[in-house]
Amino acid sequence: MIILDDKRNEALEAQRLVEEQANQEPPPTYSSLQHSTLASEQSLRPSGSDNPTNFYSVCRGHDKVKETVTIDPNLYTPPSLLLPMSPDETEETRKHVRLESIHGSVNATVNIVPVLRGEKCKIRMFMRSSHGGVFARINGPESRHPFQLVAHSTYGSVTLRLPRSFEGPIMISLRYGSVKFSDEINKHLTTFGEANHVRHCFVGDLSRWHAGSDVDWGGDEIVVEAKYGGVKIQYDDDAPGSVVRVRPSLLNRVFGF
Repeated sequence: MIILDDKRNEALEAQRLVEEQANQEPPPTYSSLQHSTLASEQSLRPSGSDNPTNFYSVCRGHDKVKETVTIDPNLYTPPSLLLPMSPDETEETRKHVRLESIHGSVNATVNIVPVLRGEKCKIRMFMRSSHGGVFARINGPESRHPFQLVAHSTYGSVTLRLPRSFEGPIMISLRYGSVKFSDEINKHLTTFGEANHVRHCFVGDLSRWHAGSDVDWGGDEIVVEAKYGGVKIQYDDDAPGSVVRVRPSLLNRVFGF
């Protein structure tokens, strides 16, 4: 009897295990495993805005332009993928970044890749708004490529946030408004004067600009034109509210605002 009871118990236990396995979900198929792996890999990839490109252009009439782009000037872009050049451009002067809006603002974050191979290449950027402001934040490590930024706004302000590694001339054309630099920018700022509403400055070590290299300056450059708005220039990591007034306009001096 004891032997029969033991066998009966073993049979019942085996039947219970079989029923439990039958109620469990089936093992994943190869396709589901493959999909899960791809999803995990994609979650680790950078977002589209982090994928570097060589040339990037957005021009709009009535909408604002708000873009984040990573620029690597050493990348090759097939000519068939490039947008048509502006009348003032050639293959040698094509802008790496061109952002324009007539009735909207321009808000841009540009990430510049470090120089990992080859020579440094100056990144040319152009941003313009006729009836809105221009805000540009430039990011990049100290070993980044140099850049030239031209920013225009007719009826709006221009605000620039620069990397700490910025070094080069700044030319500002402003008719009605004030120019403001942050305290940290002022520590490294040399001003040469103003004529015909155009102010010439230099940020950084001026001794690096050797005699005879006026045309071939290989560092950073900024050109700002704002007719009816203010200009603010600061470092990207400056504390909020650290902007001070540097140059009041004629209207500021006459009416005291």
